[in-house]
Amino acid sequence: MRMRSRVSLALALAVGFVAGFVFARQNPQPPTLSVEEIVKKVQDEIDESGRQVVVEVWAALQLLKEAVKEAPVPPAPMPELERKFAVIGERLSVAVETLLTQTFIGAVEKTTAAMPELNSLVFERVVQFFNASREDVQAMREKGMTWSSIIVGYGLAKASGKPAKDVFAAYAKEKAWSKVALDLGVKPQTLGKALQGLFP
Repeated sequence: MRMRSRVSLALALAVGFVAGFVFARQNPQPPTLSVEEIVKKVQDEIDESGRQVVVEVWAALQLLKEAVKEAPVPPAPMPELERKFAVIGERLSVAVETLLTQTFIGAVEKTTAAMPELNSLVFERVVQFFNASREDVQAMREKGMTWSSIIVGYGLAKASGKPAKDVFAAYAKEKAWSKVALDLGVKPQTLGKALQGLFP
């Protein structure tokens, strides 16, 4: 009888160990990164958005060159070119605004890297402010997403009226938040307004 109970206990422990191991593999904890690694990750994200800003500046430059070639002599109204300038100016504003937002939040994120105990406060604030699913935010953190990406993603979803899952799916494809903002048709200053009050 005693032997049978020992075997049962050993079997229960073995099953418990295997189940715990599988559960841990399915629910990985967020990676613990140093302040330097977090800063590097944020800088890489900023670089990707910065490249989109460069593309927008290049497009504006092409319009300027086109304006010089097509300008009538003497100067006359050019409504089509003015419309193009307005569009490219708006695109450039949105791309720069997104990049500046990423940079600002990235600087704040450095604090959470230096003081990991603040992560739970940021987590709660993001969930409450965006009415986000705890599971979704946790899953993104476990995949290694920075707070700046999570906040900009939810901010763009709020600014554009699109579902957050679609916005994050677009980012997974594009790898640049400024490109995502442009593709969503976000207007200048709407991202900033969408994030007002996040960290009062």
